[in-house]
Amino acid sequence: MAEETVHALRGVSVTVDQGEFCSIIGPSGSGKSTLMDILGCLSRPTSGKYLLDGDDVSKLPDKRLAEVRNKKIGFVFQAYHLLARATALKNVELPLIYAGAGKRERRKMAEEALDRVGLADRMGHRSNQLSGGQKQRVAIARALVTNPSLILADEPTGNLDSRSGEEILEILETLYQQGNTLILVTHDNKVANRTNRIIQIFDGLVDSDMVNTPTDSTVAGAPVLSDIS
Repeated sequence: MAEETVHALRGVSVTVDQGEFCSIIGPSGSGKSTLMDILGCLSRPTSGKYLLDGDDVSKLPDKRLAEVRNKKIGFVFQAYHLLARATALKNVELPLIYAGAGKRERRKMAEEALDRVGLADRMGHRSNQLSGGQKQRVAIARALVTNPSLILADEPTGNLDSRSGEEILEILETLYQQGNTLILVTHDNKVANRTNRIIQIFDGLVDSDMVNTPTDSTVAGAPVLSDIS
């Protein structure tokens, strides 16, 4: 910013195990969004490494980084980021189109993903015909459809009413219980307390990193999935 250098992160070192359900919390400007961007391979750290499935992805060229995002990372955004005039099925198929999957294969995989989030009866509905909670379910199905190593959810309940938000959290908890690895960024302590680990970021540093015991905790951690420092 002009002549001033702003350090969004200051030597953060975090390891997330496969099968964890982890939340990152912190006030505005704490660095949590920058950390999420790096974890999602949307930004590169200016120093250090980011290991995903044991591979350092922080130095990959843009084309390879795009492939990593497509195949290994599923994104769930607060604003959904769906194509308004496309059906739920077509929205979920999108990552598979980029991955080069055939028409039959991607339709089958998209149908299965939508069924997993309870939208088997809404596949033909366009995004602009769905409620906020249903849109977020479509976004979750889209994140799941490539069977990624990591699912990143950025304020996934932020635009939803309390009932729809609860339904989305229940879906995320079910995915965790099925062995998926999830990292959730939130400013809401109630949402963070639904996860099994809470990492608090403050002024670009890890202020605290603690194991949490939510009501429904069933899956234990396994091999190391990702490591950022």
